[in-house]
Amino acid sequence: MRITTPTADPIRVQAACRALFAQLVASGVSHVAISPGSRSTPLTVAADRTPDLTVSVHLDERSAGFFAMGLSRSSRRPVALVCTSGSATANYLPAVVEAFHSGVPLIVITADRPPELQGRGAPQTIDQTGLYGSHVRWEHQADVIGTEPPEEAVRLAALAVERSLNPVPGPVHLNCPFREPLEPPVGDPPQVTLLPAPAATRQPESNDVKTLSELLSLEKGLIVAGPMDLDDRGRAAVSDLATASGWPIIADPASGLRRGPHTIHSPVMACGDHLLAAGMADVHQPDVVLQLGGMPTSRAYRLWLERCEAERVVAVDHTGRFPDPSFAVTDRIAADPGELAAAIIPATVAEQRHNTAWTRLWLDTEAAAATTVASLVASAPFDEPGVAVALCQAMPGGSNLIVSNSMPIRDLDAFMPVNQQPLAVYANRGANGIDGQVSTALGVAAGSDTPTLLFTGDLALLHDLAGLVAGVRLGVDLTVVVVDNDGGGIFSFLPIAAESGVDHDRLFHTPHGLDLGHAASLAGATLDRVSDRADLDLALATSLGHPGIHLVHVRTTASTNVGLHRAAASGVAESLGGVNP
Repeated sequence: MRITTPTADPIRVQAACRALFAQLVASGVSHVAISPGSRSTPLTVAADRTPDLTVSVHLDERSAGFFAMGLSRSSRRPVALVCTSGSATANYLPAVVEAFHSGVPLIVITADRPPELQGRGAPQTIDQTGLYGSHVRWEHQADVIGTEPPEEAVRLAALAVERSLNPVPGPVHLNCPFREPLEPPVGDPPQVTLLPAPAATRQPESNDVKTLSELLSLEKGLIVAGPMDLDDRGRAAVSDLATASGWPIIADPASGLRRGPHTIHSPVMACGDHLLAAGMADVHQPDVVLQLGGMPTSRAYRLWLERCEAERVVAVDHTGRFPDPSFAVTDRIAADPGELAAAIIPATVAEQRHNTAWTRLWLDTEAAAATTVASLVASAPFDEPGVAVALCQAMPGGSNLIVSNSMPIRDLDAFMPVNQQPLAVYANRGANGIDGQVSTALGVAAGSDTPTLLFTGDLALLHDLAGLVAGVRLGVDLTVVVVDNDGGGIFSFLPIAAESGVDHDRLFHTPHGLDLGHAASLAGATLDRVSDRADLDLALATSLGHPGIHLVHVRTTASTNVGLHRAAASGVAESLGGVNP
């Protein structure tokens, strides 16, 4: 006996989908990144028909996921994703993982087959329940769309946005089964009553404010600012806290604190990695370490924490990370670092201890280290450190710099000086992967009206060629500077590189042997091949902020970069001999 499967009522389905997207807009979502597919047809059409909702279409779900993440970070709003069923949904996973660990709100909406087609070999059908595991803040398996009234879609959309923002920001997953027919009817469904936008993020707990205020009464404190997306108010609050307390800030390049007008008066340091590696902080240990945001790029910081004898190491983070690979953290405060600093300043501003002997000690050593590093780069062969410095000097105030993982973020950490010119630095330091870098940069650029540049390595570019190809079609303006050492240059820093019995080049460096310049023609981008600082400055002047996608190709040598990093570390250690009392 043949079983008759249920069919959908297109009018009810479209009413639910329209209600879903209308509520997303009412809750603060203004963009949905869609990847084409059949099962997601009702969602795609509904999104396109929703007022005040921008739709971008992406050929590749992995690229779409990272695009949405970059857009969410630069726009400071949740971004929605829509895809069809099956393996398409799995391609969101890398971006979902990064968004989870970076605290970036995404609304992941996946279409699915209805229950009667599950487990029967239907095409593009996999088990999508719990697909993203523990890497989402909330997930929900919806009833077959159209079998519930539109008000249920309103409730789910409002709840999805709320859970993506509070109590901890991150991605959420809404899985939506659809029955055929999938084609929507002509015309608009009746309007439904929408719910208000979610409340603002909660303020820091009074006990946390009191605890940290008491610790700030100590003179010898050190603020270590890891990767975080502070807004202008947050950057000002943290820098004012450092000024008032006299506690210097070791600023990761992705902290948002190494660049900006606040550096004129605030004790911000760029050479923390060098200072910690040189043993300066072993001799002059703080009583308190205040660690803000994610784990800093600096390996020297992690190793120093293992040796550190500070009585308190306080981790402040609103994303639930509280990074502690050295097992040194004594206190964890769940609060936005900028909001917490703003709440504490009234209790510390009266003392104004910014010019203590402790502060001057750190700033004097920072000045000596910065002079040494700048002199080294100026006289060194043109390689990755020179590229990093050139980018920092060439980018106009208020522009966006996205830096990929592996070597570029470490080049920036080691050689990017403090400067009063504002520069927004973004890095995917949640899971620290190299995938999705171009797509993330496209998303950042799409959410901003200022010039945007991606500083990436060759393997990271190859991992996201789909993103590069999408740039022109999406109408995004982006300059991509790729340092090409023909493989994984970061592995040249590992001890295994010196082992005579291991084929390091084949097993770790893995040269690709490709001419990355050919990617420009594939992507419809302009191409500049540069070999020195003058060439790079010219290429940046003619590409940065100009319409279209621009690829700037710089060939580098892994061994040269290793030598320059090590020379900088040893040079700083030598320079500090006459500074430390």
